[in-house]
This record gives sequence, C-alpha cells and structure tokens, in this order.
Amino acid sequence: MSELFLTNAKVVTHRGVFDGGVLIRDGKIEEVLKGDFKPVKGEVKDLKGKYLLPGAIDVHVHFRTPGQTEKEDFVTGSKAALAGGVTTVLDMPNTKPLIVDQASLDAKKREVVGRSLVNYGLYVGATLDNLEEIKKVHGACGLKIYMGSSTGNLLVDKKEVLEKFLSEYQGLMVVHAEDEECIEEGKIVHADEISRASGTKGDAKVHSLVRAPRCAEIAVKNLLHLAKKYGARVHIAHCSTMAELEVIKKFKDEKVSVEVTPHHLFLTDKDYEMYGNLIKVNPPIRGLTDQVALWQGIKEGLIDMVATDHAPHLYEEKMRPYAEAPSGLPGVQTMMPLLLNAVNEGKLSISKVVELTSYNPARCFGIKDRGAIENGYYADLTVVDMDLARNVEREFLFSKCGWSPFADWKLKGWPVMTLVNGEIMYEWRDKFGERAGFEVEYT
Repeated sequence: MSELFLTNAKVVTHRGVFDGGVLIRDGKIEEVLKGDFKPVKGEVKDLKGKYLLPGAIDVHVHFRTPGQTEKEDFVTGSKAALAGGVTTVLDMPNTKPLIVDQASLDAKKREVVGRSLVNYGLYVGATLDNLEEIKKVHGACGLKIYMGSSTGNLLVDKKEVLEKFLSEYQGLMVVHAEDEECIEEGKIVHADEISRASGTKGDAKVHSLVRAPRCAEIAVKNLLHLAKKYGARVHIAHCSTMAELEVIKKFKDEKVSVEVTPHHLFLTDKDYEMYGNLIKVNPPIRGLTDQVALWQGIKEGLIDMVATDHAPHLYEEKMRPYAEAPSGLPGVQTMMPLLLNAVNEGKLSISKVVELTSYNPARCFGIKDRGAIENGYYADLTVVDMDLARNVEREFLFSKCGWSPFADWKLKGWPVMTLVNGEIMYEWRDKFGERAGFEVEYT
C-alpha cells in the first residue's frame, strides 16, 4: 500500500482556496486535510506554499492517432499535457481511418492503451449515414458532429440528418457549429482574395472573412432549436463569437454546455500580421469585440469550460500559402499557463480556473471520480507556482509539432508538478514518469 502526503499547499477547489494538503493512498485521495498536520508515515512532499489544483481535463484534443502520427501521438501529446498541468484528455475522431463505429473505436483503443501518460477518453464521429451504427457504440466519451467542414472528412451538413441524430441519439453530442452553406458562400465571395494569397502572413486574415461570425451564429441557432425540440444533450465546441453567445443565452439550460479555446481568448484577428497561417484555425480567430464577449461569457456562466482544440500540424505545412495550409494549432501545454497568467493579471480567480478546466469538464461529461480534490477521487493533481515568470520556450514544447503561436510570450504562473492517479508524472521542466494513464469511466 503506497502513501504520499502533499503538505503545506494552498489547496484550490472550484469553491475557494485553503491552506492544507492531501493524503494519497493507492492512487486516490484518501483525505483532504486543512491547516497544519503532521504525517506519520509514507512519502512526504512539502509544496512550500505552492498552489495545489485538480488536474485539468481537456475535453477537446487531436492527438492524431491513428494515421497522422508524424504530427502527434499519444506519447508526445500526453507529455505536452503533463507539462501543462492536464491529467485527462478526450480525443477527437477525425483520424485516418475515421472513428465512426464500434470496430474503429475498439481498434483505436488498442493502439492507445499503454501509450498515453495521462488519462483519456475517445470520441466517435457522426457521418451522413452511420446513425444506426452509432446507436450501438459503447465506451465512447461522446459523439462529435461537424456541421461545418474541418480537418478530416467528417461532415453532417444536411439538416434532416442532423435532426435525426438529435431526435434519436441518447448520449452527449459535441458539435462543431459552423454552417457549411455559409462557409461555401464565403469562399465564393472571397475567391479573389484566396487566389491572391501567396503566403504573406497578412493573407491569412481572409480565413476570418470566409468563415464569418454569421456562419457560427446560423449553426448554433439551428442546433439549439433542434436540441430544445428533442430534449437532446449538446455541447458546443469552441464558441468564438458574441453572436453565438446571444443565441446561447436564450437556450442555456442543464442540457446545453459550452466551451471556449485559449486561442479565442488570447488572440484576435490583428494577430494574423504576426502569426499568419500559424493561427489559421476552425472556427477562425475573431475580432476584439468577440474576444471581450467571450470573457464576459465566462464571467456570466454562459461558458462552462476552456478546452484547447489541440490540433498540431507540422511547421512546414503551416508555412504553405493560405489555401494550402491546414487549419489547427497546438495548445494542450499552454492552456494552463495562459489562464494562470490571466489570474495574475486579475482577469479571473484561480478557483474559476479550476471550475473551467477541472470541475465543469468532469461534471458535464460525466467523468467518474475526477476533476476535484475530494476524498475518494483519483489523485489527478497539478502543483502550480503562481510567482514563476518564464517565456514559453520552443525547446520545452513537448508536442511533436514543436511550435506554438504563444512561443516567446512571457507568462507568470506555471505548473511545476503533475500527478496522474497518484503518481508523480511530471516535474519542472522536463522530468517525466513512465506509468500509463487510464481510460476514464463515466457516471
């Protein structure tokens, strides 16, 4: 029976912060302790006043397994997660092959098991003709529906098919809500700008015009009308606009949850001049008005969680001319430092960070015994030094793609230790454990 005491910490929950620590026994939290206490046996880690948070749960990653492991795999992706204080990831189905039925899901599970250093869950994806197969699937964390085209070939762009999923599928549906017809119209309207785009960084700004805010607004409106009609449980991925939030405000209830990404919180369309295709992403980077609305949505509780949409591509791919460069950017390692820096800047509280990255993801996705520092929960934890100020350095980015639009940003507040299932799996800056994470269970 293994025991580990984490002492002398500022313990952070979604409700507040208190001085104390935790006793970990056989991978789970045996006891949450407040104030001073003297452990009598077991290994002791004195955290010297650092903050102890539940490990972050990133419900939206693309670790590129199977089929595109030259960009990422579960070893490199999970190392990046650990260094970012993330202890559980939910991985998307737009891989090669697509994960669209029980057989492909089981095959992916066999490929992932024993390789991920963090805990994980796996999605299945909706197509125009796989509803009956999807109804039979068990062991997925959710069903991903792409209303608008993105990386891969998953697309449900017919309203009658979307309606059938919402009326018949009983599980959680995670939706990429951009209207495909609107996107295609944008391509026609901006065809000349797209054809002239030669690779100059500013050219990438056309992406935010092609996939305009109205494309997201139309999709969210259609989705939520159908969800209300059928009482469906839907999660809106990567909300990016004020217009979406205005629609969400009218429909928000316990069956509708919403995520926002760090890149939509911390970048605007003015940043194309600096980063070009590196920040080409679906849905695109928006203007300042939308960014301000997202922060307000967090404050008002309309937005339930932050998730990264970690979608790495090789640097040389992103350096191609706009029309040829793929959409997506890495983010699983930088999410928590960006949010912790925002805490230091007074934009939100550290308890709110826990609510957005741990407590709400576990609650909304029904992840069993994770996402909180409570007796009986798995000891998925991250230790944070809120006074540590460092640049995001390329040589310490562990994603296989090796780049980030946030490289060279100076951030204050960093994860310095990450525990998964009670095991210390990461210590600042490049010490990793070897024990594999678990596939998560659901309530």
